Amino acid sequence: MAKLTKAERAVIEQLLTHGVFTGTKTDDMKASALAARDAYQKPEGQRRINGWFNQVFGRVPMSFQDNWVWLMGPNQLSSDEITVLLATLKAVINTPAAQNVEADRVIEAHPIITSVQTVTNGLSDKQVGKLIDELFVQRFQLLVPDNLVDPKSSATNQVVNEYWDVSVDFVEIAQLLVQAMQTSLTTASEPISMQQQVNAYLLKHRYLDKNEGGLWEALLQQKKQISAVWQPLQRFYLEVGDNYAALLDADRRQLSSRQYFVALAVARSLKSGLPEDLLGT
Repeated sequence: MAKLTKAERAVIEQLLTHGVFTGTKTDDMKASALAARDAYQKPEGQRRINGWFNQVFGRVPMSFQDNWVWLMGPNQLSSDEITVLLATLKAVINTPAAQNVEADRVIEAHPIITSVQTVTNGLSDKQVGKLIDELFVQRFQLLVPDNLVDPKSSATNQVVNEYWDVSVDFVEIAQLLVQAMQTSLTTASEPISMQQQVNAYLLKHRYLDKNEGGLWEALLQQKKQISAVWQPLQRFYLEVGDNYAALLDADRRQLSSRQYFVALAVARSLKSGLPEDLLGT
């Protein structure tokens, strides 16, 4: 596998963490972010980045103009997330801010949440708002919270209205997300190797044990090769114990320690000691 530069690693990590990468440059970007965009725009950089994804997962990110999207692993979407995603894209795109009609590109959150809630199946406004925050604020970083104080409220009883700053790449990323979902529904995926299936599982769950049958056997047989493909990122590290394997993330504090995964293996065997949502990961 070709050695990755620091800038190329930054592009891959952005895709693995947030699911999208945009080539747009802004005046307030740090030097490292600008270098990542330069690497993305170079043919040799794109070849190395796509080469890493193809070797590790048997898939490459989908591209559209100067943007990439990656919805594999933890970035895969549930049915509720897809519904909220599509409804939010439509609601935001129809605002003047997203159409570059307004210079400040700011929209009020509540009307968007209300509009999206009307097309969801039984989700409350609070649940819709939480999903929009998880998808558009935290994951795809297409909306930036901008909480403004209502000027009509008194100093002792201030009312804070929630607004979002809309990314300049919102419409382009929206097209790419829709294209990616349409492609996943209409195009048959090429078969991938057992090693690539293990990598995909580890990316999504960060943990694998003997209960996974064929994946566990494949990991035991190919653990050196699997460990080696993650090393170029200098971020993820494969640890294999007697009854578990964990993909440790050097950039994460939560759920990334050796002690946690040992405890998780014990809890799985006892089916107690940890919440069900964690036991199911």
